[in-house]
Amino acid sequence: MFESTIEAAYHNAIVLDQYNFDVHAAISAQSDSLVMFGSEFKHPDKLQKLLEDHPRWEHLKQILLTGATFPLKPISPADRLMDLEFHLQRGNHQSATRHKAIPNKLITDDIKGFALPLPIQLYKYLPNASIAPLGCHEQETINEAGDRIPKFRMTHNQSFPGLSGQSVNLTVEKDQAPPCMYSFVLSRVLHYIVDVCRHHPDKKIFLCKFNLDSAYRHCHLSGLTASWCMVTSSLWLSV
Repeated sequence: MFESTIEAAYHNAIVLDQYNFDVHAAISAQSDSLVMFGSEFKHPDKLQKLLEDHPRWEHLKQILLTGATFPLKPISPADRLMDLEFHLQRGNHQSATRHKAIPNKLITDDIKGFALPLPIQLYKYLPNASIAPLGCHEQETINEAGDRIPKFRMTHNQSFPGLSGQSVNLTVEKDQAPPCMYSFVLSRVLHYIVDVCRHHPDKKIFLCKFNLDSAYRHCHLSGLTASWCMVTSSLWLSV
């Protein structure tokens, strides 16, 4: 149930219980759900002709079919439980508690089709679950009139360690992760600007910047209140 209610959280807990709290198995059994891996994209068969020549196509294809996995060093059960209880007691960063309405709204928007609310007590039953605090950073943007107005960005601090000294980012096995490929776009743009200036020295040059909304969407468990949380495709919990 994709609803921001405690009733929906317990309903989803009952569903997970039928799969021994294995989130991957529960999602795979409901392929028509919006939390199914790759549900926001066309089927790989339709993307094949467009992307098959890309060097990372086979890797991307597996992500679309079975979800994204990240190579992480294992954490001992004792350390994991210690960290879980530490983060639950500590709660979110002060920036998130100070602007509590902002992350609550953003998370509620995510629940409407992208994330499942769950009772927070399930953290003890979800295999390999971890917890990370939320933050809420204030930035600035402009409105249609060009006036500066405040803008808030919610963060999920996967670098914040528990008592064990471990965090998600600290346990990533970087040598096993696929390489990031950003090409040489910046260099090409700079060369293009220089060339335009050379050919049109008396003209103004306008650069248009686009933002890909939610390009790096999080996939993890994220906390809503002290009594419930939400889950998408993998196992990270925030309080």
